[in-house]
Amino acid sequence: MTASGGRTRPKSKKRRSLKSGNWPRSAGWIAAAAILVLIVLWWVLRAEGPSQPSVTDGLETRLRTMAAERGVTSDNLEIDTGIRKVEGVFIRTWKIRFPNSASREEFIAEAAILGDQKDTTVAAPVSNVGDMIGLRIDHGIESFDLELEISRQRQTYTRPESIESPTRPQPTATPRPVPPPGRRGRLAILLDDGGQKMDLVATAGKLPPEVGVAILPFLPSSAETAFSMHEAGHEVWLHLPMEAVGDSDPGPGALMVDMSDEQLRDAVFMAINNIPHVVGINNHMGSKATANLRMMTWMMQDLAAMGLAFLDSRTTVDTVAEEAARVQGVKTGRRHVFLDNERTEAAIREQLEEAVYRARMEGEIIAIGHLNEVTVAVLASELPDLEKRGVDLARPTELLN
Repeated sequence: MTASGGRTRPKSKKRRSLKSGNWPRSAGWIAAAAILVLIVLWWVLRAEGPSQPSVTDGLETRLRTMAAERGVTSDNLEIDTGIRKVEGVFIRTWKIRFPNSASREEFIAEAAILGDQKDTTVAAPVSNVGDMIGLRIDHGIESFDLELEISRQRQTYTRPESIESPTRPQPTATPRPVPPPGRRGRLAILLDDGGQKMDLVATAGKLPPEVGVAILPFLPSSAETAFSMHEAGHEVWLHLPMEAVGDSDPGPGALMVDMSDEQLRDAVFMAINNIPHVVGINNHMGSKATANLRMMTWMMQDLAAMGLAFLDSRTTVDTVAEEAARVQGVKTGRRHVFLDNERTEAAIREQLEEAVYRARMEGEIIAIGHLNEVTVAVLASELPDLEKRGVDLARPTELLN
């Protein structure tokens, strides 16, 4: 009790009672304020509408979506046709083919908006070859090179069942000209690659004497073959090896492009002296050598001095041999038909018939074959009746000029 007569303890008890009663009321106000804030945030977000996907959340996904919205199918969307790294940036190349120009323009317009996003740059479109437009989008350490084209897929057409399919005209082969009745031609035949062995020499010697033989030099049977064929009444030619394009070995005594002028002349003289009774030279291989004007000019000068002829086997379309021979005054000509590129009886007969036809049409033809069993057998069978087919055999030198 105080000096004024009041009690102090009950007063203290009343203050504790008021304090404990205010706490629940304060907590309620706080909770209500929090709920109000959440409601306001929800309302604001709802008013703004759904958030748009950003470039940073997935530029690749955004580009795919933009293309699909404009009718680009999976067949017309080629992802990462090329990826390269330049100064730390990965550059990805995409090819997108749009159904029409309008859809492509819409895509480009929307792509330009992506440049407003953070760390994203969209370059101006660039017209390239044809109707392709290039578009570059850079985003941080990743860039996209977009090649935007117009699809050229053909529209599917279904033919109405009521319309009959028109008959497609069949191509007709242009008939070959027929030689006029009574027209005759002259045919010369030269058999290459003699001198390798003597097995066929006796049989070849029984062929008509107009058939010539070209003999390779420096082989075991070269000289003997030349003597035998000469005694049987056939022309003997030197089948001179010459350098070919590629790695093929022409054989001993070959003329090579890198020879000096002196080496070239020595090689020609030694090869000629190795084959007796030579009337002329034709080339064995030589697709590289006969295209070399320097080599052919030197060789033709020597042949002119010795009175020998030259027959171009034409192993290349780039040959200058015949031209060089004419300039140097050498009697010359060219092969028109190969008889035995395919060494079967049927193929050789077919090529011989081609030679007969061309001889009647063009007047004079030179055919080249090889001294092998199949070719010799076909010639032995076919040549006796050649005159009845409108062709006369001639020696190779007789068709040169």
